[in-house]
Amino acid sequence: MQLFIGIEAPVEITIEGKVIKCESIVIAKNVSHAFSAKKQLYYSALIEPTSEFAEQLTSKVNDQGYWIVERQGLDGLRQQAQELKSDSSIEKYLRFKEELVNYLGLQPFVNQYDERVRQALELLGTCECDDHTLANIAAKVHLSPSRLAHLFKEQIGVPLKSYLVLHQLERAFRELFDGKTTTEAALIAGFGTPSHFSSTVKKMMGMPVSFSLKDSEFLKVN
Repeated sequence: MQLFIGIEAPVEITIEGKVIKCESIVIAKNVSHAFSAKKQLYYSALIEPTSEFAEQLTSKVNDQGYWIVERQGLDGLRQQAQELKSDSSIEKYLRFKEELVNYLGLQPFVNQYDERVRQALELLGTCECDDHTLANIAAKVHLSPSRLAHLFKEQIGVPLKSYLVLHQLERAFRELFDGKTTTEAALIAGFGTPSHFSSTVKKMMGMPVSFSLKDSEFLKVN
């Protein structure tokens, strides 16, 4: 799932071949889309399916796989985003996140997961390894790969293999913003080749790696 918000100009995005213009939009997982900033400032976020807001946002998505957000509060959110250009501290970003949550009309809550699923999520949340296979995670929580995959899909709502790809993307971008090359980041995160990493970014984020990095900040906010 991905969110786009136009900060300096409206969002123009292609979803399943259809061009859509709006102020902000949420796109469901596995929906093909392409986006170009055209030298304007935008905010974009990948939303983990296990996050406290994913289920609420999913309920707002239409049959075409997206939700055009039309709510009050956009001007204040845009102002917060502009301020992040000169002050990208964690504190400033958390204030932006609070404004964003209000704008999207979301309510915080805590999911209750099976202990093994929770352990798997914690392992991935603190992961510094380069083995992101289902077998490796399953062994660490003392389950067979098939049992963990079943539990994860049942409770989270997405296949564990898909979640692992999202985790790999997060790891790769963390390495890129720490100064690694695309090749180094791809291999550290467990992608077989840099081209595999690049094609995955284009598929999941609707933009190439180079554009994702240009004039961008990477912050993981739980």
